[in-house]
Amino acid sequence: MDQEFKKNRERKFFEKKALPVRRVAKVTKGGKRLRFSTVVVVGDKEGSIGVALGRGADVKSAVEQGERLAEKKMKKIQLVGDTIPHEIVCKYGAAKVLLRPARPGTGVIAGSSVRTVLELTGIDNVYGKILGSPEANANAYCTFKALQSLRKERVLKKMSNMRDRISLKEEMDKEKKMKEDKRRK
Repeated sequence: MDQEFKKNRERKFFEKKALPVRRVAKVTKGGKRLRFSTVVVVGDKEGSIGVALGRGADVKSAVEQGERLAEKKMKKIQLVGDTIPHEIVCKYGAAKVLLRPARPGTGVIAGSSVRTVLELTGIDNVYGKILGSPEANANAYCTFKALQSLRKERVLKKMSNMRDRISLKEEMDKEKKMKEDKRRK
């Protein structure tokens, strides 16, 4: 029992959000067979994100499978402070997403599943625009793919204001931590 406790403590706990659940019916000779599918987004709000599709006989099993698969597919995203390093347009199937860095204090300006993925990644200031299909699941995958293709090093070499942004984010995190410690005492 002691080993089980240690294993659970070492495992990170992630925030999870399920996108709208879809009912899928397979028509067979005996009638319709109903199943459920949903895309689950898992993130730690510190730059790691995972997106996966879960399917099951009921909603709970579909969400659990999606969580398990999303945790397996988690990737670390290259961020610059509280935003993305550069503008990117990504296409995944019929979905097309534009992500653009924003000034501090802007917040996450994006719609539906793009907002969910960006917030669970831990990005605080970014513009997101859905250019292709309005399908929520495809847009979540497209945003995940776009975040994976970001490259930080080449941008930091060229832009001094992005380097300043990183130091500003670190200072804000220190202040937030100090306030939190004072509140706990």
